[in-house]
Parts: sequence; structure tokens; C-alpha cells
Amino acid sequence: MDNFLEYIFSFPIIAFTIPLMIMIVFWIFALFGTIDIEILDPDIETESTDGAASSFLEALGLDGVPLTVAVTLVAIYGFVFVYLAKKFINPLFDGILAATASGFVIAIFALILAIPFAAYTSKPLRRVFVTHEAIEKSDLIGTYCIVTTQTVTETFGQARADDGMIYSVRTTPDQQIAGGSRIVLIDFNKDDDTYIVVTEAELMAMSSSQNI
Repeated sequence: MDNFLEYIFSFPIIAFTIPLMIMIVFWIFALFGTIDIEILDPDIETESTDGAASSFLEALGLDGVPLTVAVTLVAIYGFVFVYLAKKFINPLFDGILAATASGFVIAIFALILAIPFAAYTSKPLRRVFVTHEAIEKSDLIGTYCIVTTQTVTETFGQARADDGMIYSVRTTPDQQIAGGSRIVLIDFNKDDDTYIVVTEAELMAMSSSQNI
């Protein structure tokens, strides 16, 4: 065990041992929810900065996942490759390069090799980190629904959209819509979280009158 620890903390393996240990500690804290896994991702301050960072990661094939994931994968593969290279390839440099020089060569070789492996591994993980922007309720204006309650009045009513979503709907004052009618959301009331609706026939009539 002591020999192993001495080996992984020797040059050039230590160049990947330290980052890997840091990332292991990071993921332990992330597992308990005390650290955001996107903590290393830069905030979008300017389009040029964000574009340059995105282009760099995209060129390496490490885009689409948090930077912490990309760094962890590079550290893992780098550690494995430098470990194997020091064990099996380093002896080939004896008498050709100094120990420090051969160590640098091995470390760079391991890093270059680790990046494409990390990029390949990160590809199936991208779907996990896809960000979906929330739809604003006002964006649903124009959605067609079917009335599911007996009636819709200015104080009561529900309707179901084609995708199965249920909405609280209201008519304009002194109006009433029968159950089963096909209606359209035409406005959103933030005060009581309801939608103002008209029947499909009324909407078509309104559209026709505007076109005259």
C-alpha cells in the first residue's frame, strides 16, 4: 500500500493524482447537495466570452456536460494512462531522456490521449444535463382545449388541452360555455392563475370580422 501511494504521488503521476483527488472530494460534497455540480461553469457575462469558452470545449468534444464532469473524466483517464505509461513506457526512455524530461513527455502524452476518451465518454451523459427552459403561462395563449366541467363561467371552469394538461378557465363577464365545447385560451389572469377563453366558433367569428 505504501509503495502504491508513493508511486501515485511520484512525478509525473502526481500531475493527475492531485486533480483526481480534488474531484473525488468535490463529488462527495456534491452527493450531499452542498456544492452545485455546475460551480465551475462560467457565468455568461459577454457573448464573446461565452462563445470562446463554448467553442474551446466544443473543439475538445467536452461540451454538453458541466465542466466538473469533463474535468473529472479527463483526470480519470489521464491518471490511468500516465500510470500505465510510467510503468511500461518510461523504462524505454532510460539513457535517452532525463527522468524529469521523460516525465513531462509522458504527462503530455497522457493528457492528449485522455481528452478524446473523456469526450467519447461524455457523449451519452449529455442528455442528462439538457436544460429545458420553462414555458411561461402566457406562452400558452392560443391553445385549444375541451371543456371538462358542466359549464365555464366568469367564476368557474376547467378544460383539458390536447396534451392532457388541465387548465382553470373563465369566460368574459355574462358569458357561459357548455361542457364539451372546444375553446381557445385568449388571455391569462395572473391574479387568480386562470385563462380567459372563448369558443372556437367565437374566435373564428372574431377573426373574420377583423379581416373585413
